[in-house]
Amino acid sequence: MSLPRILLDCEPLKDRNSGFSHFVVPLAHELIRQNHRYQLTCYVPPREVGGLGRQGVRYLTQRSFHKYLNPPSYGYQLWHATSQLSWYVPTSPFTKVVLTIHDLNFLHEKPNTRTYSRQLAMVRRNIKRADYLVTISDFVRQDVLRHADLLGYTGRQPLRYVRRGVEALAPLPAGHAPAYVPRRPFFFALGTINAKKNYHVLPTLLQDTDNELVIAGSFAEAEYVAAIRSAAAQAGAADRVTVLTGISEADKTWYYQHCQAYLQPSLAEGFGLPVVEAMQLGKPVFLSRLTSLPEVGGAAAYYFDDFAPAAMRRALAAGLARHSPARAAEAQAQAGQFSWAQAAADYLSIYQDLLGR
Repeated sequence: MSLPRILLDCEPLKDRNSGFSHFVVPLAHELIRQNHRYQLTCYVPPREVGGLGRQGVRYLTQRSFHKYLNPPSYGYQLWHATSQLSWYVPTSPFTKVVLTIHDLNFLHEKPNTRTYSRQLAMVRRNIKRADYLVTISDFVRQDVLRHADLLGYTGRQPLRYVRRGVEALAPLPAGHAPAYVPRRPFFFALGTINAKKNYHVLPTLLQDTDNELVIAGSFAEAEYVAAIRSAAAQAGAADRVTVLTGISEADKTWYYQHCQAYLQPSLAEGFGLPVVEAMQLGKPVFLSRLTSLPEVGGAAAYYFDDFAPAAMRRALAAGLARHSPARAAEAQAQAGQFSWAQAAADYLSIYQDLLGR
């Protein structure tokens, strides 16, 4: 008897540096390792055929017309759409769909914009097509329930939180240093450089210190970079704030290893991957109390209760004074809870629930 055929949407591999790609690649590797029940196919951009290995997996090449008509979908019993914004869902009405929802951050931004309308329409379409919804944090699960009417979620599909995994940081190559090496003790922040990250509140932390601030991201909105630089000038720290884009994995690890603290004052996050990466090294992490971040940082993190400059400086000073080898161990233990092995096992259980075998 032939094995049930499952397809994993790996469309995010079009950009190996994207956040979605950092979700799909380790999940695919762990599913391939654990799977003994299904015939697993990875749905990839043409240049990524074979990119996840050759043992225990098949490949289907994505074609742009599959966004509108997807004949191959008729050959699969289950289709895992790995992002709430995926263009690629089966046109076969007989194929079960698992949809992973990473965040609904657009709901926490300005409505009635073109981006808001486009993302809402895409999420509504994908939720309507799904047979099972999975979120990567409990906050996002609660967000789906809070906005159920807007999203078109009626409760007919199961809605489950599966904690995503986080890969261990790769060892730093011997002697590696990034192109920009801070000349003073520094704080580090990482993520797409836009308004929802709230980075412009950070330069005030440099007042009355000799510290630098390094902010890095895969992409930066020019207007928001200007806002950060304006805040740095107002704080008297214009020459101590550095904004970088497109840093390498090795550079990222170097900044984690050498920073005095990791800072993430975001207004909206579906998860917060860099928080876990910094905690893997036992670093003190300072977070906002908004959206998913308290869930990710837990009791091992330090928090900004508000963004008033004096309050932020007090929170930073208190956290740095409190951090110790014991607290570093707590941070590492918190980071260790985010396991790809467990995430893959949970998804395989969901596949079994849907397929009945």
